[in-house]
Amino acid sequence: MNLTEQLDRFIESGVASGRFSNASEELRLLERREKEDRAKIEWLRAAANEGFDAADRGKFVALHNDREIDEFLIRCARQSLINTATETQSG
Repeated sequence: MNLTEQLDRFIESGVASGRFSNASEELRLLERREKEDRAKIEWLRAAANEGFDAADRGKFVALHNDREIDEFLIRCARQSLINTATETQSG
């Protein structure tokens, strides 16, 4: 396998510092992180698209200052607690 000098130094550093026992272990970890990052990006894109679609349908709340943002977040947190309590009682 041919690695760039930068990747080769990165792997050697990880092994030398004791973070990893060998290069294969380090590469497996990097591969897993890359897959996790791709999954997160996919989830964020889907969530953003859902939000854009809702906004296009007029389903949004306009907040104009820090006070309005704080009050909105407090209401959301309270509603979430109520929903959780209701689910717990009915479950």
